[in-house]
Amino acid sequence: MNCRPRKRKQLCSEWFEDAASLPADWDEGLDEGAFLRRASLALQEAAALPDVRPVFALLREGKSILGRAAFQVLRIRPQHLKIDALPAWQRILWLCLLRCLRPRLLVGGQLFRHDVESFWYHPSLPAFEAFTGYRGLLDTCRKQHRVMATLLKELPEDITGYFQHQAPNFLLLRNDISMQLDIPEHWRDMGDYAASLKHKYAQRFRKLRHAARQLSIREFDAEALTEQADEVYALYRQVAEHQPSRLGFLSKEFLPGLKKAHGDTFRIWGFWEADRLVAFASGWVHEHSFDMFYIGLDYARNAALQLYFNILFFSVEQAILLKKPLLILGRTALEAKARVGCRPRYLNSFLHVQNPLMRWIVSQLQERFTERSGAWEQRHPFATPSAKN
Repeated sequence: MNCRPRKRKQLCSEWFEDAASLPADWDEGLDEGAFLRRASLALQEAAALPDVRPVFALLREGKSILGRAAFQVLRIRPQHLKIDALPAWQRILWLCLLRCLRPRLLVGGQLFRHDVESFWYHPSLPAFEAFTGYRGLLDTCRKQHRVMATLLKELPEDITGYFQHQAPNFLLLRNDISMQLDIPEHWRDMGDYAASLKHKYAQRFRKLRHAARQLSIREFDAEALTEQADEVYALYRQVAEHQPSRLGFLSKEFLPGLKKAHGDTFRIWGFWEADRLVAFASGWVHEHSFDMFYIGLDYARNAALQLYFNILFFSVEQAILLKKPLLILGRTALEAKARVGCRPRYLNSFLHVQNPLMRWIVSQLQERFTERSGAWEQRHPFATPSAKN
C-alpha cells in the first residue's frame, strides 16, 4: 500500500473584475452567510465605494476550487491622509508624488469591514500551501493593477504566522488594536455597569449621561435609513475627516444597502436633539458579540452633548440588552474606549510597499501616526472583581 501523500498539481488562478462575471460554481463549499458568496460581493459592489475597485480570484486544481479571494484596489488621493500636521516640505512632496505616481493600494481583506473573511481555502489544502497560493495571488494582482503597496488585514489565523516569519517584505503594523469589553453575565442594565465602576469613573459616567438627557434615540428601519441617507452620510463624513488616516470613504448607499440586505443582523440608531439628527451608531449582532460599526456625529454639538462618549455607553447598553458576552468597539480612539472599560486585542495586519522612496515616506507617516495613536494610557475603571476587564 502506497502511503506517500499525493503530489498536488500546480494550482491555477482565475481572475474576475465584478461579481456578475463570477463562475457558476463560485459559491460551492461556502457557508450560507459567508461574505465571499456571490450575492454578498454583489451587494458590496452595488454600494459604489469611491476610488475602490473590486477584484476576485479563484485557485483551482483541475476543476476543483481550493481557494477564493476578494481584493480591493484603492486609488490613493490627497483626502485619504490628513497631512496638515506634517512639515511643509513633506506635504509638498507627498502631494507631488500623489499627482505624478497616482499610487494604488492593494487590500487583502476589506477596507470597510473587519468581521468578514475575504480569503477561503479548502480544508484539504495545508496551511502553508494556502499561504503560498494566496501570496501568489497577491503578486499577480499587484502586477496586473500596478499597485505600489499591499495591505493585509483579517487574515485566516492559520496563515498569519507564515506572513510574519516567512515573508520579510510584509511588515507587521504596530499598534493595530481592537478595543473590546467582556460583558459579565450578571449585568442586566446600565445600573449594573455603573455599580461596577470605581467612584470617579461612576461620577464621570453619570455626568456624561446627564449631558445627553435631552436626546432621543430611535432605531432606523431600512426605509427610514434610505430617506435620511444624506443626513447620516454627512455625520459619517464629519467623523471620517477627523481621522489622521482614512483609507477610502464610504458611499452614501453603503449603510442603507447593508440594512436592506441584513435586516436585524445589522442595526443602526439615530440620536435626535429635538427634531434634528445629531449622531448615529451602527452595529452587527453576531452570535457571541455585539460589534459596533460606523458612527457619525455633529462635532458642533459634541462638547455640549458628549455625543461620542454617549455613543460608547449606548454600545455597552446594547451589548447588555442583547445578552452578548463581548462588545467590540474597534480600532480608533483607544484611550476613550479604555475609559469605558475596554481592553486591547492586538491584531495582525501587514504592509508591503514596493517603491523604496514611497516606502520611506510611508514609514515616516506611519511613525508619526503611530506615535500619536500609541500615546494612550490603559485605564482600570472597574472596582468589583466580578466585572471582567
